[in-house]
Amino acid sequence: MYLYNAPVKRYSALFEEALFTKLKGDAMALLELRQRGEVLPISVLIPSYRGGMRLVRLVKSLLQCNHSPFEIIVVADEPSEGELAELKEMCEHAPIKLIARSGRLGKVSALNEGLKLARGDIVLFLDDDVLIEDPDFLRKIVEAMESYDIVDIKKVVIGKGLLSKLVHMEYTAYNFASKLMAKLAGRTIAINGAAFAMRRVALEELNYFRPRLSEDFDLALRTFVKGLRFSYVETTHVLNYAPHSWQKWFKQRKRWAVALASWLKENYRDVLKAVLKMPHVVAIGLLASLPSLLTTAVIYTLYNASYPKAIYLAFLSLSSVIKDIIPFAFLLSFTLHIAYAVTTLMLALLLISLGVFHAAVARYVKMNSHVHLLPVYLLFYQPLWLTVLLVGFARVLILGHESVEDWVV
Repeated sequence: MYLYNAPVKRYSALFEEALFTKLKGDAMALLELRQRGEVLPISVLIPSYRGGMRLVRLVKSLLQCNHSPFEIIVVADEPSEGELAELKEMCEHAPIKLIARSGRLGKVSALNEGLKLARGDIVLFLDDDVLIEDPDFLRKIVEAMESYDIVDIKKVVIGKGLLSKLVHMEYTAYNFASKLMAKLAGRTIAINGAAFAMRRVALEELNYFRPRLSEDFDLALRTFVKGLRFSYVETTHVLNYAPHSWQKWFKQRKRWAVALASWLKENYRDVLKAVLKMPHVVAIGLLASLPSLLTTAVIYTLYNASYPKAIYLAFLSLSSVIKDIIPFAFLLSFTLHIAYAVTTLMLALLLISLGVFHAAVARYVKMNSHVHLLPVYLLFYQPLWLTVLLVGFARVLILGHESVEDWVV
């Protein structure tokens, strides 16, 4: 591991050569603040594991932002030679601190190590697989943080193909839940860690990130307990890349399921208190984010097809031990959804209502509803995600297995 940061004399040389006109002003202002020992308005912290060119593109897009001064802190685990070379070159011309680590030490470790170097009053956290397209992005984040301790940032999923569109629809609901929490509660119990910002004093009060699979949910819940002020930023956004294959999606969601179950197992008392304080907010947000929870509950309250239901529950239990059974559990859930949607008026009306609700949610957060894909989203994608989620909960809450393969906390 080493820290790479361009020395002051290199900035001076660049100034004399009159290169990188915009970055020159940023670097000069940054140096003046450092010399006076003052705090910067904002630090951008990017943890990365083999981020490749996506990480490089993210850093370049941040350097195009109009806000000044700011600093970028990149903590990169196992960067490629090409990635490292480009980042080091950018360090020569811009206010970037680069920590390159030869091993995979984990996201929480990267976040906390980067925070030790942060000089900003506000710390903006970005995953290495997001992209900035708004040149006023940083300015808008600073303005949005004026009266708040923590803010979530609107996320728009990009990519080609069916999977990307379905994940976009899901993130539409996540954005809605975050906006609802901000508008009706002013606090939050969960946040999407791909892009959010927090005041450094609040981070210090919470003693930074704890080593958890779901470090973002863990941090958000602790802000709720402390009564920290929360808002949702919709004046700007980040672009999120959807997983490029169903295999990648499945791997990601297995991790999410175990992380969420582990978070709930550890914090169920605080979560229950939050639900009791704002039941309407949690219920509506959960309905938007996971409508299959309601459709599956309705299916299991109806009187017929008891044998397939029992087999589905058995498959869920077995899947927590043998992951290869998960597709069979999903196929049963999918079949039940289709059968009841076609033959039962109650479920058909419920699915129509959920489709209208999703369209309204998309309009509220100003995102594309992809309304033509609602049957696929409600009857295929959502039951699949719920099946993976339930398997993760069984694994953690029943078997007590909280480890995730190919992931370091």
